[in-house]
Amino acid sequence: MIAMKKKFAQYTLPLLILVFAIFSGLIIHRASWFVQDKHFSLLALSFIKNDLFLSPNNFPPGDYVDYFGKQYLFFGPMPSILLMPPVAIWGKNFPQITLSFVSLAITYIAIFLLTRKLKFTKIESIWLANFFVFGTVLYFVGLVNISAYVVQAVGTAIIVLSLLEYFTKRRWLVIGILVSVAGATRITLFGTAIFFVLELLRNRRKPGFPKSMIYLLIPIIFSLAILGIYNFRRFHSFFDTGYTRNVSVLDKNYLNNQLGWFNPVHIPANLYVLLVMAPEPIKKPSVEFALQFPYLKANGMGLAIWFTSPLFLYLLLAKKETYTFPAAIGIIVLLIPSLLYMGIGASQYGYRYSLDFLPLLFLVLLSAFKKGLPSFAKFLIFVGILFNLFLMLSIWNSYPLLSFWEYLD
Repeated sequence: MIAMKKKFAQYTLPLLILVFAIFSGLIIHRASWFVQDKHFSLLALSFIKNDLFLSPNNFPPGDYVDYFGKQYLFFGPMPSILLMPPVAIWGKNFPQITLSFVSLAITYIAIFLLTRKLKFTKIESIWLANFFVFGTVLYFVGLVNISAYVVQAVGTAIIVLSLLEYFTKRRWLVIGILVSVAGATRITLFGTAIFFVLELLRNRRKPGFPKSMIYLLIPIIFSLAILGIYNFRRFHSFFDTGYTRNVSVLDKNYLNNQLGWFNPVHIPANLYVLLVMAPEPIKKPSVEFALQFPYLKANGMGLAIWFTSPLFLYLLLAKKETYTFPAAIGIIVLLIPSLLYMGIGASQYGYRYSLDFLPLLFLVLLSAFKKGLPSFAKFLIFVGILFNLFLMLSIWNSYPLLSFWEYLD
């Protein structure tokens, strides 16, 4: 009986965090009512009608391409493909954010199963699933209905599923398909393939190596070919995704694209946001320097990963595992496009581009807990989640949890 009570007590805090995070997420989502994109639902409707362009009667407010009088999306087509069945049933107003909500749930379950497979206890796996979903920038992109965020929530879930498949059944064709689907969601995620290729090469002396490599690469090559044709049909180029034709950027002459869309000149600023940028103080007006409640706000340009996810400080204690070197190479490959990219933030909580490599970074992090998840790590998870929930919408000067009752009706 005493053992059962002790075990129940151990489960209580992580489960309370789970419930509080879900409740807070509902409040945060409702408080972000002012952004309600529907790019993918609109494109899904076009796909149903055998069109690749948006209907002229259904333009989104921005983030699209105007090319020879027709309007296209530069995002990957997979979210719209996934939305075709519900849009066919319920119409163009079917909320695309549903994809993000489902992706968060899938990610939570997959992280729990992945960490269990890697020998963590059930309680530790709940803690780690809480961290990955609620203690990183993933929760922000999963709650706010901006199309660029939906892409990242969906892509992250698919990559986590590919890692779960690798550490469980290891069916290389399934892994290849998952990477292909992720890449068709957000093209940079094709870079995750480098992790699996390196893992195969590490085990190249085992029977079936050539067959496994073929199974992995065929879906990826096929997906890249289909995307190339998709691009050619729209922009008369296999390699032009339309990304540099975004009307929301081209109609402004003060954005970073003036220095190049992808340019080494952007690396220092991106590294600063990823590793250094701190929350800003909220100062009292008309005095030299005094703070007023709630004292801190996040900068919409971003926030360093140590603030949004302090558990990553344990990376300093990471140990060598068979998969850590391939994961590190994969992280570097996935990080390069983000560091070169001109669009740091303006409306992001944390450094959301870190989601490209977050699953692999999480793998490396797990190596620091070979003896189990220490109490201080659980404390950092708890603090990080609270920090994120209260500051998430402060990029828009909103703190909905301080007046949560207003969003309950």
